[in-house]
Formats: sequence, C-alpha cells, structure tokens
Amino acid sequence: MVFNLFRSSSSEHKVKQFQSSSPKAAVSRVPTTSTKASFHRISTVSTQHSVDIEHAVSSTEVRMRSFNTLSSALPTKLRLDVFPQNVNKPAVFIALPTFGDRIDNTPQLALCIGLLTRVDGATGQQEDPTQAFISDTGAQHAWVKAIKQDPTEQDRLRWLGARMVDEFAKDASKDSTEIKEMVLLGPVLENEHYRRLLSCTITAFEQAVLLDVVLLQGLVQLVQTAPSGSLLPDDLVRILRILRVRLQDTHQQSSIHPFYLTLAVSRLLDVMAEHKVQDLDRVEEHEPLSGVLSGLKGSSDPYLVYQACYAFQALQYVPNNENPLQTLLRHSTGVVDGLIKVTAALKLDLSTVLEGLGKLQDVLVSTVTIAGGVYEGAYSVLESGQGVFDSLKKGLGSGQKRPWYVAIRAAQAFVYAGQLKDLNVLICQSPCRRDPLFKWGICQLLGEIASDAVWNITIRKQAIDLLGDLYMIDSEWGQDESVKAFMLNILHQLSTISDQAVSSSAHTLLKNLGQGVETTTRLPYPLRNRLPLPTLSPILTRVLAIPDVEYDLHKHKVMILRQYQQTVFIPPLAKPGLKAKDNDLFPLLEKVLEFLVSERQVMLVLGDSGSGKSTFNRHLEHRLWTDYKQGGPIPLFINLPAIDRPDVDLIAKQLRINNFNDDQIQEMKQHRQIILICDGYDESQQLDNLHRSNRLNQPGQWNTKMVISCRTQFLGPAYVDQFKPQPTDHYDTSFQSLFQEAVIAPFSRDQIKNYVRQYARDSKTTHLFRKQSVWSAGKYMDALTAIPNIMDLVKNPFLLTLALKALPGLVASNKDLSSICITRVGLYDMFIDQWLEMNRLRIQPSKLSQRDLEAFASMHNDFIGYGVDYLLRLAAAIFKEQDGNPVVQYNHRLDRNSWKAEFFGNESDVRLLRDASPLTRTGNQYRFVHKSVLEYFLSRVIYNPVKTEEEELDSLIEAASSASLSLDANSPLFKKNLLAEPSIIQFLCDRVSMNPEFEQQLRSVIEQSKTDSRAAVAATNAITILVNSSVSFHSADLRGVKIPGADLSDGQFDSVQFQGADLSRVNLSRSWLRQVNVSGARMEGVQFGELQYLEMDNNVHACAYSLDGRMLAIEVRCLAYSSNRQWVASGHADGSLELWNLLTGEAGPVLQGHAYTVNGVAFSPNGQWIASSSADETLRLWDASTGALVTILSGHAASVRCVAFSPDGLQIASGGHNEVRLWETNFISSSCEVKYHVGPVWKATYSPDGRSIISLSGSYTIRKWDSLTGVSTWLPFDLPKSSSIQSIALSPKGSQVAVGHKDGSIRLWSLRTGAAGLILKGHMGSVISMAFSPCSRWIVSSDVNMAVWLWDFDSTKHRHVLSNMKAPVKLITVSPNGLQIAIGSADGTVHLFERHSGQAMSSIELEDGEIRALEYSPTSQQLAIGTQNNTVKLWSLRSEKPGVCLKGHKGRIKCVGYSPCGRWIASGSEDKSVRLWHRQESNETETWSCVSTVHGFFDTIVDVSWNPVVPMEFVTASWDGSIRVWRVSSDGKGGSVVVRLLWGPNFRILCAADMILEGVIGLSTTNKKLLTQRGAIESPSTFTRMESEE
Repeated sequence: MVFNLFRSSSSEHKVKQFQSSSPKAAVSRVPTTSTKASFHRISTVSTQHSVDIEHAVSSTEVRMRSFNTLSSALPTKLRLDVFPQNVNKPAVFIALPTFGDRIDNTPQLALCIGLLTRVDGATGQQEDPTQAFISDTGAQHAWVKAIKQDPTEQDRLRWLGARMVDEFAKDASKDSTEIKEMVLLGPVLENEHYRRLLSCTITAFEQAVLLDVVLLQGLVQLVQTAPSGSLLPDDLVRILRILRVRLQDTHQQSSIHPFYLTLAVSRLLDVMAEHKVQDLDRVEEHEPLSGVLSGLKGSSDPYLVYQACYAFQALQYVPNNENPLQTLLRHSTGVVDGLIKVTAALKLDLSTVLEGLGKLQDVLVSTVTIAGGVYEGAYSVLESGQGVFDSLKKGLGSGQKRPWYVAIRAAQAFVYAGQLKDLNVLICQSPCRRDPLFKWGICQLLGEIASDAVWNITIRKQAIDLLGDLYMIDSEWGQDESVKAFMLNILHQLSTISDQAVSSSAHTLLKNLGQGVETTTRLPYPLRNRLPLPTLSPILTRVLAIPDVEYDLHKHKVMILRQYQQTVFIPPLAKPGLKAKDNDLFPLLEKVLEFLVSERQVMLVLGDSGSGKSTFNRHLEHRLWTDYKQGGPIPLFINLPAIDRPDVDLIAKQLRINNFNDDQIQEMKQHRQIILICDGYDESQQLDNLHRSNRLNQPGQWNTKMVISCRTQFLGPAYVDQFKPQPTDHYDTSFQSLFQEAVIAPFSRDQIKNYVRQYARDSKTTHLFRKQSVWSAGKYMDALTAIPNIMDLVKNPFLLTLALKALPGLVASNKDLSSICITRVGLYDMFIDQWLEMNRLRIQPSKLSQRDLEAFASMHNDFIGYGVDYLLRLAAAIFKEQDGNPVVQYNHRLDRNSWKAEFFGNESDVRLLRDASPLTRTGNQYRFVHKSVLEYFLSRVIYNPVKTEEEELDSLIEAASSASLSLDANSPLFKKNLLAEPSIIQFLCDRVSMNPEFEQQLRSVIEQSKTDSRAAVAATNAITILVNSSVSFHSADLRGVKIPGADLSDGQFDSVQFQGADLSRVNLSRSWLRQVNVSGARMEGVQFGELQYLEMDNNVHACAYSLDGRMLAIEVRCLAYSSNRQWVASGHADGSLELWNLLTGEAGPVLQGHAYTVNGVAFSPNGQWIASSSADETLRLWDASTGALVTILSGHAASVRCVAFSPDGLQIASGGHNEVRLWETNFISSSCEVKYHVGPVWKATYSPDGRSIISLSGSYTIRKWDSLTGVSTWLPFDLPKSSSIQSIALSPKGSQVAVGHKDGSIRLWSLRTGAAGLILKGHMGSVISMAFSPCSRWIVSSDVNMAVWLWDFDSTKHRHVLSNMKAPVKLITVSPNGLQIAIGSADGTVHLFERHSGQAMSSIELEDGEIRALEYSPTSQQLAIGTQNNTVKLWSLRSEKPGVCLKGHKGRIKCVGYSPCGRWIASGSEDKSVRLWHRQESNETETWSCVSTVHGFFDTIVDVSWNPVVPMEFVTASWDGSIRVWRVSSDGKGGSVVVRLLWGPNFRILCAADMILEGVIGLSTTNKKLLTQRGAIESPSTFTRMESEE
C-alpha cells in the first residue's frame, strides 16, 4: 500500500526534447484494447479518522493577505538552512561486476546497460535519474573503457535485457519481485524492448480481475521513467482510459483502491502535461475523467480528496482538442505552461521559480476576470471561513488552474535534482505557502525524503527536522490543524520504519511535540514514492539459466574471431550446378547469405581439390560470427573428418567439442537455430545423408540451415540424394525446393590479380624473402604470365598459393622462364621442399636440448630427405590404418604403443620432423595443412621420383631422369582401390605426362595381371591412371588382363584385343571401342552409360513412364509440368522452350538451342532438369533452375518426337523414327573442353611432307595437326565469320586458303601469317566451287551462273572462262600433273578440259544423277566419280565411259581419295562409314574389291586424304567435327586388311562399331542389345560375312 507512489519523470533530456521544436521520434504504437474489469469493495477508512480530520480543518481560521505581503513576510524564526546545501541526485550504490564476469542481479544489469550510453555518447537513453546507481568511479571508467573495445559484450548485455522482457511477457502470473525487476530495467532498455515491456504490462493490468497495486505502481513508474522517444501520446491516453474506467467502477467502494487509482491518474497526468499531449479527446476522455474526479468529492477520506484535487489540477494542464480561443477562455496559457515545463528540469533556478510563482497570481486573476467566474481558490476559502476539507470538495470540478499545483511540481523537481537547499527556501518563500494544499504536498514530499533509503541518514533526519520546524516554529503552518494532524501522522509512520536512526529521530520529535504514539492518528497509506529495489532477481536467474549458453557463445565467438587468420581471401564465384554453363556465375557468399534467409534447408558447395571450399567455409564462419546478434542463429563450423560417426548426433558432438554442456545443448536444441557449416564431406568418407540421418528440421529436432562442402570428384551420379533434406510432410512433392547447390568456379584472371595483390602485401609474404628484396604484385604477375601453361594451373586457389611461394626461387634459378614446364605435381614438389627448408632454417640449435641437438645434427645434411621420408611414411600409415581419414587423434598416454607414436611421440627426431612438416594441430588432432598434400604424399608412396643431390630446384618441374614405381604387393597401388581417390589419380597422371618411363611401368603392371591375379587391383589402378592421362590403347594386346572395376570412360581402345580379360564392373561410358575384341571376357556389371533403343514400326510422337518406372507408354504430340506444379514448359516450332510460372502466371526464361521444332519436353521428377527433343535429331538437357544447357545427346538418325524421364530420374526415354532410345542420366556430364573443331569439318589435307594436317571447319576455323600424335594448334587467324562466304578451298601445299563470296570475289589468305592476299574479281554471282592446282599457283572456280573461270596467280589479269555449263557446277578437281581439269555437274555430267588451252577434251553423262565426289588417280589417267546412288564409278580416261562400279555404301558418296600408289581408294559416304577398296590386276584386267569398312563416325564423312609420305595412312574429315587418322595393315591371318585408328578426337560418345562379342561372359541382355545397335557383332565370321554380302 502506498501513499504517494509515484513521481513525474524529470530528466533534463526530456525537458529539452519537449521544449524544442523538433518533431518527436517515431516509435511503434502500443496496441489498444477496450477490456474492462469489475472491482469489489474491500475495505473502508474508519469514520473516526474522517471526523477527526474534518474537525481539525473546520476549526482553522485564516485571514486574507495580498500575495506581495505573503512573498515578503517570512515565518518567525523558520530556518532557511535546515537543508544546508544542494546535493547530488539520490542514488543507490551498486557493486559493478568485473568486466566479463557474470551479472548476479538485476540492479547490476540495469547499471551495466545504463553505462552503455557512455560508450557511444548516446543521450536519448540513460539511467533513471531517480533510481540512479553509483559505483566505484575507477571501476566504472575501467569497465566503460573495456566494453568500448568489445561490441560483442555490448550486444550480450542488451540481449540479456531483451530476453528478460521476453521472460516477463510469457509469465502469466507476475509477482511483485518480477515487477520490481522490470521497472528497474525499463529506463535503460532500447525502445523496441521497452515498448514490448510496456505493452505486456498494460495488458496484464487491464486483464487482471483484482487490482494489483504493485502492478499498477509498476505500470505508472514505467511511464514516468520511459527512455526518450519511446512513449507515444496514444500510450498515455490508453493507460489513462483504463485507469478512468477502473476508478469509475471502484469509487463507491473502499477508498483504498480509489486512492491508488487516483494517485496513478495524478502521476500519469503529470507525465502527459510534460509531454504536451494533444490527443486527449474532450468528449471521450477529458470530460469523463473530470466527472469521475469531481465525483470523489463525496468521499470521507481527505487523503483521497487531496489526490483527486491534485489529479484535477494536473488534468487542467493537459491540452485538449479545443481551438486556441476556447483554450484562452477556459484556461490560462503562457507563463503557466512555461512554468510547467520548467518544473520538469533537473536543475532549476530558484529565483526563476519564485518569480514565476509570483507572476502566476496576476495571470490567474486575469483569467477569472475573462471567464466572468468566481475564483474558488484557497484564499477565497480562507476568506469565507470554510474548512479546508469542505473547500476541497467544493473546488473539485471548477476547471481553474491553481498556483499550488505548479509550486508542488517545482518542489518535486528540486527533490529529484538533489536541490534540497533550494527546496528549503521554496517552502519558506513560496507565494502560495499558506495554501493548505501546498502544505499537504510539501509535508508529503518531506515524509518521502525521510522514508526513502536512497538518501543518506543525515538528509533523512534533516527532512524530519524541517517537519518539526514547520510544526513548531512556522506560525502560518502551525495555525492549520489539518496540516498539523497530517504532519503528526507522517512522523508516526517514520517512527515505525526499520531504519533505527530515522525511526529514533521521528520518535524523539514526537515526544518533544508532546505527542505519544498512542495518541496519534495513523496515516492509512504508506510513505513511499516508488517501488523498492528487488531483493531477488528471479527473471534474470531464469534468463541466466539459458545463459550460460549465451555467455559461452560469446566466449566462443571471441575465440573464433581471434583465431581467424585468413589475411588473403578472394570471394569465390560459383555456378548453380555441375552441369551449368561456366559463364553462369554469381558471388558465392551472396548466394549463401540469400540461402540463409530462404526456406531452403541444405546448400551443397562443390569444388575441385584446392578450389577454396574450406577457406570459404572459414570465412563464412567468421562473417556469421561477426554479424552475430544475441539470440540469433548460431554458426557452427564442423570439420566432418574429425567427428566420429557424424551420421548420428552430429551437432551435439561438435558442441561438446566446443565445451558446451548437455543442458546448454538441450537449450539450443529447443530454442535456437543452428547454421551448420559442414566442411569436408568427402574427407569424412561418408555416404550417408547427414541431414536425414541426424533428423534435422524434423519436429522436436534441431532447427538448422546446413551449408556442406564436398569435392566434385567424390560424387557419384545420383549425388543429390546424399544431401537432399527430408521434408516434414512425406507427401510433399516440393522437397526439391529445400535443396540448393553451387559449384565453385576456377579463378578468373581478375581474381588471380586480386589474390596476387593481397598476397604481395601480406606481412607473412615479406618474411619469406628474409634479406632479399620483396617482390611486388606486378613482378609476380609478370612471372606467371611468362611461364607457359601456369595460368591454367593457378586458376585453382591452392595451386596459386603454391606457385606464388615457389616463383622467387624458380625465377632465381632459371633465366628463360618461357622454357619452363610446370605441372600440378611439380608445384607440390617445390612447395614441400621449400616448406621443409624454411622450417629447417627456423630451428635454433642454441635453444635445443642436448638430445634434440644431437638428433638435429644427424639430419642436418639431408633434412629435406628425412622430412619427405617422414611424411611418406605418415601418409602410407594414414591410408593403411585409417583408410585415408586425414585426422589423426593422438593421446600420448593411450597411443604411445600404437602406430601413431612413430609420428607423434616425444622422441627428439620425431618432434623435430613433426614440427617442421606441413601439419596442423588442434588439441590432440593432427592433419596435413590441406587434404591434397596428404594425397600428394600417397601418390609419392606409389611413385616416388628419385632425385640426386646435384639436382637443382628447377629439376623438380621437369620429369626426373629416373623414378621408382613401388611394385611391392603391400604398396597402396596393390592394396587400395584408387578410383575413390581421384586427386591421387590426378597426381599420378601428372607423373605419366612428365615421365614416359612411368607410363611403361604402369603398362607392365597391367601386363603382370595377365598371369598374376594378385596384381588385379594394381592393374585396375594402373589402367585407370593411364586412361585419365589421355593415353590411348589403340591396337593394344590386352588379352587376359584383370582390371575389374576400372574406370575406362572416355578411353581410346580402337582395335584392342580384350579376349579373356576380366572387365567386370568396368566403366566404358563414352569410350571408343571400334573393332575391340572382347571374346570370352568377363563383363558382369560393365557400364556403358547408355541403354538400347526400341525399334518401332511407326513414328513416335510421345512417350511416358509408369509411376513405378517399369512400363514405358509410347503414343501417337508438347507440354510438361514440374513435379511441384510450379512450372510448365512448352516447346515451339522455332526451336525454343518457354517456362511459365503457374503460381504467378508470369513468363520464365526462354531456352534457346534447338535448330528445329521442339517435339517433346519433360521435367525430371526432382525438378532439377528439363529434357527436350527436337526435329534436329538431338535431345538437350537443361538446368531447370538457371535455364543453362547441360549437354546435347546425339544418336537418333531422324527427328526426335518425344522424351520422358523415369520416375526415379535415372533414365531418359526418347522416341524418334521407328525407335525409342534410353539414356542413363547418371552418365550424362557437362561438355568437355573443346579441343577440336566446333561444328562440321569440311576439308582435311596433308602437308607435302606428311607431318601435318590442315583442316577447315564449317565455322570457318582452320587448325593444324601433328599427323603422328594428333596434337593440334590454331593457325594465326580465323576466317571472317560472314554470311557472304559461299565456298572455301585449301591449297595442296597447305600454304593458302581461298574464300569465295556472294559478290563474286575470291579472297586469298596466307595460312602461315594470317595475312590477306590477292582478291580475284570477275564472277557475276556467288562463287560456289573452287579447286587449286597441284602447284598452288592457279585456281579454278565456278559460280551460280554456271560459269567456270581459270585464274593465274602470277598474272591476275590473265583469266578466262573455261566454259558456260548447262547445269550447276557441283565439283571441280585438277589432275595431279596439272594438265587437266574435271568438272562435275548437277545433271550427272563430267566434263574434262585441257588446262593450257582451256579446250574441252571429252565428257560423259551418267544416269546416276548429281555428281557428289570427283578425284583423279595419281597417274592422272583415271577418275573416281562419287554418285548420288551410293556408288563410286571409275573412269579410265582412255575409254569412253566408266568401266568399274564400286558398290556397298548405303548412302550418297561425299568423297573419294586415291592412295599415293594408286592401288587403294577410300570413299566416304552419308552412311557414316568409310570403305577401303583395293585394286588387283590380272592379265591387264583390273578389279576392285572392298577389303574393309570403317564404322564409328557420328555423321557424314566429307573428305578423305592420304598421307603423301607415310604409306597406307589416311585422314578423314566428318560433319561430326572429327579429324581422324587411320593406318591400314594386315592382321596376318589370310592377308585380311585391318584399318586401325591412329588418333582422333574423344567425343565422349560410345562407339562400338564392329566390336566382337563372341563368347562374352556376364554381359547383360540390355548391354548386349545396346552394343549390337551400335554396330557390335557376334564374331569375326559375322563381320566377314557382312563384308562379303555388301
């Protein structure tokens, strides 16, 4: 129970805010409700009390005096120095906790949060002036200095305050201690959290059935102490409305509750007066409240009536919505309003206050005159002789402003500011000091000072002394018996308080006044102006129970931020998926941050070894911890290889490693979101879906976002299932939207430059140079640019780091950088040597113990050798003992007798080598600085270059002169399947390219497997390494090899003998298997990456799988829905696909690529891919999320009518002309780097020396090839990509190219320099055909007007028309002797011309239609003519017509070519084959027969040319984009001719033409059907029979 419960807020910053003209800060509104509560009578004040007080008041007689007299007349002997001086504001001493220690109680927390205002200099939010805390000044300065440096601790303190508001809000029953806690904390909260606290307090009070006095007091005290800018007028109006309703419902009951409510209204109106609230509606609020207060005049309780008077006066100072004229008539303005604002100041000027009070009387008299009313103030009461109590009742509702209210407000402001001496003078000199209401207010104020423990004992006793002086000495005060009775009641209460010194002083004064305790009327309400400090902190205790979570998170955050040392970091770019285009890039960090605020749950970050996955993960962790806010999502970095069984209880295991206890873990599981950053999925050797196995995001489980990284090479074809989250609703088909992936892209040139720039500035880099001059970024870039091929290597961030460390030493030992050849493994070689040497130099012998010194001396001369040996043994042990898990945990007590002690024990040599090695340590866990370093050493265990002492640094880059391949049966090559370690294979592939001897050693291992089954694993590894090194096995004898499970995908195996080999589980996807013999081979589980097609009787327009994937329905046309029903894709006649969003109706991306109509479209079941089929005979696979083209599937021979995915998404079915093809999506990959022509190749010819081949493509690109190896280079120019180009011809010597244009001109270009040459003009239309002479000095050309021209380069003016043909010219060729020209026409006529005279020699007209190919024999005596009816006719020029007809092709002939000896002809056709014809002569009779047919082409063969130097070798050019070189030989069996591939492009398309399957073991029916469809045969006899039939 409280007498004067509250004070008005009087902070100086509030006064300034409301005096200024600047607008108020906008804050969120507290919601308003209209809930009412009813009250019941509880108690009444005794009648005796009321009678005594009324009698005392009515017996008082006073006389009216002028205000000037009052202000000048001082009471007799009343002292002005009872309070001898002004003091500091009252404050409670609080022991400030040491910085970083736990906060024990709520007062400490309020103090600490209040001190935060000193950190940023904020003035809008400071500690409550009336509840101010003091602590040791030195401790405060130290604490503020420390917290300025720790924003994290600042956030933690603010979060504690916010969390306490949350706890208070959710607690339905708010006890008094909790209310005291929150009232104490309210003034220092941020506005958002203060408003939440205010809102829930208002709601709690409004909904309470019974009046909770402490809650009421707390509500109003919250309003009084509100942080600046946090209150809105609506807040105050809402609270006032609630109080009015309650007061109205309870005023007929006991006066106790109405007293508290009226007191609350008074204090609330004080605040509203200060804040100049303009929104109090006169009709709805102002007048009803006035009526309620006026209604209290019937109360018999003078204390209640006084509070009603006070409240009524305060209400007069709250502006309403009247206009200015009405306000002037009803209320005074100017000085009154100005004085109200002054009374709210913290430091008042006494003389200003007294002067203002003096002038107030004049204003009020003037107001009375204007209103025409009667002034019913105290003086009129005294003049009439009425008692004070009666005057109070009569004065209620008069609507006049009274000076005593202003004086009391000024006195309150003095007290709150500590201006007690000024208060003393005000009491003595106030013009209204005779007004009984002023006296009542002053007595109450002095009683509050004496009872408030916040003041020191001396001041409290001085307040009692001043009460005594007023009672005994002041003649004015002593005449009023009601005031004296009130003073005695106050002294009685003070005599009973627990503070002995104060109670004793009050008791003594009562005795001196002759008033015993038993004779004093007791005050029914306690003397207390605010809630006491809480003795307990239950809410803080509950918050700190979660607690230790946030505090320990804070410590963990500090540790993470301090440990982060990534001084060089380039934000990586990424593409949206493995099969997305390389130029479809985005900043990875931005994408991850978008993911974290999306609905998705798992983001997979893929990248090659060394691409920067772990670096990015650490940077992400640092970024998230830097941005971390108390109570927000918790970043948790997990090194998966370091966790035992990460598939179970993953998060809890990592949190325990981070020293969180089980209670904290449970709290985080229930209330927090965890951002998992899982690093090294591939290194953990996991196959489980960690999100599913840990039941993340399931009901009652961890609320997470998972970012998980993995090497690209580690993934299988169906890798998405290893990461895709399980939706909560098992019937939800939109689970795909919960998953996202990104693939880190190689560094661009700009990223490399930025990295080099940071690296050059890094202080760690400067230490590497020791006494040498430090390199600039420009010098690094110059070196990288000068060394061939290194820029391609350093697109990998880790390799870039290695290269930058190696460059200074490399440049110092090599003058000609352009001659250096650096490989990936060479960079690692240099890195390891430099690391060991640098750490050797760091060892200071003077600081070593004697034992360590002896160990160091024994290794000093070959420290690098000892270090490499240590690391080789460690790598081998890790793979042997831990199956490659890179993290080794070593506890000396537990592991000193294990294999680990050899590497991590305490022996001197072990410690020296371990500390000098590229290893990192975290606690008791050791690992290599990078997983690739471990893999590098294992590759050296398998193949270790032998290096002599004389070798210099540069020798590491080139192939070692000798090397050792470990053929020990216990070595990793023989024991470990390396297919699961693609990075190790890549290191070994580099060794193959560096050292041909290593290639031979691997071949010997393969050979060994023929007779030794124990070598099967090694042979599998060996052939996998060689195939991945792009080593071809054309014509190899691999009979009986044992290579189960080998990865031979994309391999080149033309005419290989695999008879009796173990090929079980071998991956032969996209391999070249033409004429491969697998007779008797084991082929169980072999993979080809494709399925057979289904042959149909009619065209197929549509197809679809059954739901269980077992049936395929094929119908007789294109629209597809995504599985989540969010997208629909449609195919169009222009070759495009359009996507539409079904939810928004908006158009999505348009997919362009098909050349003709799109006939079919389908979404994969997981929504990741879109497949489309087209009349251009291809299928295209698209990334559904980006619209990027993934790959093109070729194989159909006609328009592809339809396409469908199987329900599991692992197969695609496509239907076309009489066939359905099935494709396995597991083996569809993104297109490889283009090393060959893009688009069809039109021409290929040998150089005169036979060493090179010049090729020309339809995209107008020209390449030069090494005829022996197939290595190609671009010539120095590309032809202009112009639609005006109509024809192209290569000179026989390979020195020039002629280009025919639409305008009739011919332009010559030099192939050696790329320079433009002669321009030949004369044709009147497009030049459609051209041919060079054998000497390359003249050219023949034809145009659309059927004119044939002859041009001499020596004299371009010397030109003439050979003929004006009757039909369009299709082909022109010149005889090898240069004497004749043959011209083939569209009407089937062949014309011969004599070159020098230009005269026609002869002609023949064939019945076969258009001439398609034309070629002279080497003797110039025979002409081979390719026809439209699939035949080649040989015309001896000595006869009148062709005498030989070569039949066998099933398509039109496109090219023919004679061998240099003239005994062989190669012909190419639209049937995608080349036939080899051989001439035999008998009795001057010549016969030709087909001795071999070459299959395996994927499109028409358009050119064939024989090597002029190397016998029996020819090159083919095809519209499939290929250049292939073939070698003709005899197999020794009956003289049969064999055509074997020498080299050709790898198109990553399966070729099985003429593959022999006789007696194969375990080949599935499906695969056998596939191979048969691709041209495989049952036996050699089948092939022979087919040849003979053709």
